[in-house]
Amino acid sequence: MWRSLRLASTTLSSIVKGELTTETVRIDDVRPHPKNVRQGDIGAISESLKAHGQYRAIVVQKSTGHILAGNHTWKAAKALGWQNIEAHMLDCDDDRAMRIMLADNRANDLASYDDAALAELLKELDATELGLDGTMFDGDALDSLLYDLEQNATNPLSDEYTQTINIPQYQIVGEQPAAQELCNTEKYQTLLNSIDKAELADDVKRFLRLAAARHIVFDYRKIAEFYPHASAEVQQLIEDSALVIVDANDAIRNGYALLEQTLTDLRVRDDDSE
Repeated sequence: MWRSLRLASTTLSSIVKGELTTETVRIDDVRPHPKNVRQGDIGAISESLKAHGQYRAIVVQKSTGHILAGNHTWKAAKALGWQNIEAHMLDCDDDRAMRIMLADNRANDLASYDDAALAELLKELDATELGLDGTMFDGDALDSLLYDLEQNATNPLSDEYTQTINIPQYQIVGEQPAAQELCNTEKYQTLLNSIDKAELADDVKRFLRLAAARHIVFDYRKIAEFYPHASAEVQQLIEDSALVIVDANDAIRNGYALLEQTLTDLRVRDDDSE
């Protein structure tokens, strides 16, 4: 990501070395770049132009009149009926023009907010007479931001990898359920009856009977209560069937969990990208 930021910064800074001239041009004398793939919110930009006017010139390739930065500002101004627009006229070839346009778009993608500081700033403005007018934020956006900050404070998540896995502790908290209560086989039995009645080859019937087992619905809450009551032999068989997991390494080794391989792939990918 930092490499991308450096490239964007280098490309953008290179356009301000005495090569730019700022002019007030007729809005129909410049036009959006035909290869601009960026999608913008014309309505929001229009509101900003109405509230503040044009406080930043668009950037235009002088030889073609194509807009390299500010395509949607131009569209918003056009929609508002503006006749003129402020533009930096840049003398550059087509290859450099494309790179500048992409760098400008990408620089916006790579930007981010300090959410806590943003929330404080928005609350400060919201308390004024004008509220959030002209900021492109509204009350819903502020409420959503405050909600996310509250959730993150209540349930903080770490971006760091960890090899610690919290395994449920199966302890007796009630009476042991009956074995027949641990799963629902109603649909499974219905399918078995249909398969048995069908005139099919024996190998096809065997396959379909095995497939029908997919419709057995296990009650894992009751299984978790049944398990600590059971004998050591039954507990081991339940673990081998992956109905409960009490050892993360066994789960990974037996193929019930892919966490170890996933983390290895992520580490390798991260090393390759450096």
